[in-house]
Amino acid sequence: MTFRMGRKGTAAVELALISPLLMVLFAGMIDFGRVYQQEIELSGAVASAAEYALVNVASVSSGNAATLAAAISGIVANSNGGAWADVTVTVNNGATSIVTGGVTTSSGTAANADLCWCPTGSPPNWIWGASVTCGVSCAGGNLAGKFITIAGSHAFTAIFASYGLIGNTALAQNMIVQAK
Repeated sequence: MTFRMGRKGTAAVELALISPLLMVLFAGMIDFGRVYQQEIELSGAVASAAEYALVNVASVSSGNAATLAAAISGIVANSNGGAWADVTVTVNNGATSIVTGGVTTSSGTAANADLCWCPTGSPPNWIWGASVTCGVSCAGGNLAGKFITIAGSHAFTAIFASYGLIGNTALAQNMIVQAK
């Protein structure tokens, strides 16, 4: 009987020893799930913007490029609530719409939307080079045409960043769409 009485409270001690590890694992699962969800949402927003660009390829012209860039950037920036993501949209090395913290700025040369290009490089740092004749073969094997680049980013803030499993980070998704 005395042996059984001496075991009282061992379960509580074992729980006290293992619970910090369980809490760290649980916190990591929560942040991992959140970062994965937000990465998927950003990817979906950029894909939706690319689909919008493909549906509106007729707007890739000097008269409509700025409006198209603003519409596409708005799709990404406001996909999950107002000013959720930052985005840079460039229509054919010309009209550019940048949304940072909910503030939109426009720039670029609208006339470039009437030209054809052979962009090279990798996202988000595309190298446009000089304009070329539409339909000619580019160095990479693609055909020269009109392109829209979309670069979206979202700042992820971890709830349990101090545990070090998943920290605060910037999520990014980039896409280039050949309009014509």
